[in-house]
Amino acid sequence: MCPAGGGNLNNHPRGHGVGAIFAGRFLALVGARWCLPIIEQLGEGGRRYQDLHDALDGISYKVLTETLRRVERDGLSTRRLDGGRVETTTLYELTDLGRSLDQPLAALAEWAEVNWKAVEAAREQWDARCQTRH
Repeated sequence: MCPAGGGNLNNHPRGHGVGAIFAGRFLALVGARWCLPIIEQLGEGGRRYQDLHDALDGISYKVLTETLRRVERDGLSTRRLDGGRVETTTLYELTDLGRSLDQPLAALAEWAEVNWKAVEAAREQWDARCQTRH
């Protein structure tokens, strides 16, 4: 059970305290549907808006714009005018803060790779138990 608002976070029954709260904030920060794919694309270097849209199969222009704004607001990316082109265009890049996500995201990806079959098996067992009750 998570502590109620206003409680002492250090007295969490499982001992996670503040760490669990901050982990939840981290997951909320990057957990939006298109946030991680955008961060991954920007991790490969600066990208133009249209290049991002083309690389992210299925994202709408509206959602791309909203997600880029949120990622920039959170300090994970920046945008600048790229005057090195015939037409001036906007270039999106990760900030140092955005690049600092490499290690925690790699750890999450590794966990998912190692444990995903167990998660699926647990879901199947749970679903089977629930079906027998009805």
